[in-house]
Amino acid sequence: MATAPATIFRPRTIRFDQPAKAKAALVAVAFVATFWNLLDFIPPFGRLVHAWVYELDWSHGPLIPLFSAYLIYLKWDQIRTCPIRFAWVGAPLMLGGLLLFVAALSGVVKFAYAQDLSMMITLLGVIILLCGLPVLWHAWVPWLYLFFAIPMPQRIYVALTDPLRRMAATVASTVLELIPGLEAERVGSNLEFWYEGQRHQIGVADACSGMRSTVTLCAVGVAVAFMSARPWWQRLILIAACVPIATFCNFIRVTVTCWLTVFVDPKYAHGTYHMMLGLAVILLAFGIFSGIAWVLDHLFVDEPEAESPAA
Repeated sequence: MATAPATIFRPRTIRFDQPAKAKAALVAVAFVATFWNLLDFIPPFGRLVHAWVYELDWSHGPLIPLFSAYLIYLKWDQIRTCPIRFAWVGAPLMLGGLLLFVAALSGVVKFAYAQDLSMMITLLGVIILLCGLPVLWHAWVPWLYLFFAIPMPQRIYVALTDPLRRMAATVASTVLELIPGLEAERVGSNLEFWYEGQRHQIGVADACSGMRSTVTLCAVGVAVAFMSARPWWQRLILIAACVPIATFCNFIRVTVTCWLTVFVDPKYAHGTYHMMLGLAVILLAFGIFSGIAWVLDHLFVDEPEAESPAA
């Protein structure tokens, strides 16, 4: 008697047909509604959107989700082939995130970052619940990248900002003192100059040298590391270079601003001109990161294998 062939079990993979699109839209609406006090995009805005719109330190926030979506787009073919396994892991994560959010709203948890953290944990749970645990192999970087859009706790922010400002002021005064006839001195996080009998004073703002600029430039570096396919060791080098390159670009910005104030016009330290200089520094950082990426790409060149002689 012939036996029936064994049935091969094929795990269900991620599909994005019309029912799946409708399901994703409903989940997105439910997610935004749940965290409406953070994501309210109607004036006077939720707390997170308000920081993006009104706080210059986090004005880059709206661009971060767009780039995370772009990273998902780059991995879309691999994501569609991921098997939906261990989706149940997402349920406790989502439940834990929601409980933390409720506790933060009710005042049981007084940690200021708790609401933002609970939103990110809930989002991670939703991703796993809908797409399975293996999808994180491709989605963990876009998820982590979203943290660049979330203001860090104020205590940590202030503790990191002040040393960066003082460091930038010290470097700028040291460099500018190399100019003949110019005397510079750092007073706290301010710079005082004497040139041809005139005194100038510049306050080193957070935008020039603090965490605002550092976070933005680090986001640029991580974007360069993951925009194209490259080995993990190259990505680790680019990520490790984020803070040194951001600090170097901050030094350049402060030094150029001081030079323009003393030798050209003090108006270049404020307003539109200052903002344009900040954009130029971002382009400089992007150029440095791109240059390092190019060097890493050409550091090892694969030689073609020699053809074996004919028999």
